Amino acid sequence: MKNALDVARRCLVLELLSQREVLEADEETPLADREKGRAAWVAREADLGVASVVTAEERALLDKPVGALTEEDRDDAHGRGLGATVLLWALGRATARPTFADAEDMIADHGLLGDGSVAKARASAESATLRSEKELDEALGAYLRLRGKAKEVDDPERLFAGLAAHHLTWVMDDAMGFDDDLED
Repeated sequence: MKNALDVARRCLVLELLSQREVLEADEETPLADREKGRAAWVAREADLGVASVVTAEERALLDKPVGALTEEDRDDAHGRGLGATVLLWALGRATARPTFADAEDMIADHGLLGDGSVAKARASAESATLRSEKELDEALGAYLRLRGKAKEVDDPERLFAGLAAHHLTWVMDDAMGFDDDLED
């Protein structure tokens, strides 16, 4: 299994991507203010302890100025952000396993970034613990069954179950890279 700090760091990166996607979608805040916020978070990656774990794909998403993400980029950032919810659960920060229906609120309610304090976020990551291997394995089985039961390929719950299975497999397989494909 991965250690809790590695999972927490990965979760922080995914939370940053979730915030990045929100900045892109926000039409009420002036573009310059949103871009300033994006740049501020990117500049704090080292302080958060995550600069070394950001993948090349994630780097590209985080570094693009607000307003420059394509629809595909936005989908990627959104999907990666949803993955944070599974890691938050694996870290014991949420009591119920996330579903597609409740994933949007989970980051705001249970995220490691919390109120935006870098010191608190880093402390939360460094003190993180993982659920038991048994709990993680049971959740993985449940997500795999859900993915297999869906009748439609593009059913959001099926897609989320596949995403959740990928993230839990990554947590449980110390040799798996984050962007490695999950075999069916």
